[in-house]
Amino acid sequence: MPTDRTTTILHCIRLTSLITTIVIVIGSLFLYSSNASPLYVTDNGDSKAWMIQSITDRRLISTLVAAQASIFCPLFILLNPSGKETEACLIEIVCQWLMPLGLALSWMFSILFDLKTTHLIGGGNSQLCLLQDTGCILFGFIYALKYAIIFLFSLEAGLVTLIYTKKKYIQLPLDMEEQKL
Repeated sequence: MPTDRTTTILHCIRLTSLITTIVIVIGSLFLYSSNASPLYVTDNGDSKAWMIQSITDRRLISTLVAAQASIFCPLFILLNPSGKETEACLIEIVCQWLMPLGLALSWMFSILFDLKTTHLIGGGNSQLCLLQDTGCILFGFIYALKYAIIFLFSLEAGLVTLIYTKKKYIQLPLDMEEQKL
């Protein structure tokens, strides 16, 4: 695959991951705002409601932390691409390779946090959603997008590796006669 085409695919993946992250943020905020209920310290209510609300709060926080970096890092790379891609320095290439891996790792932590908090209150994988039926559909969609974003960032790291290995080839010096042509 030519390098220009690979670079174009890489930029499309970065744009797709940016849009996917924005959809996750909007969906998570909508889900939280439509299902959150205020709890007061003076309430002597159900302790399970306190636990579910606390878990919902922390799930939103872990999603927003992962999303913040996932929005700004690809956005900065898309808005400020390398001027001369043929002369990219090693540090830039390593950073472009480590960035999507780190972002994928932050989304994995978000998913693991969702699973851990579900098991904390005694639910299994079938009870991952702590909301009512209508909210569970949106929660399942957002949860699936978290897996998709991990795949996109892993694919991005693979394409960065592919671009770098294609540019690093050994070329023997040309003869003087061939250079004149």
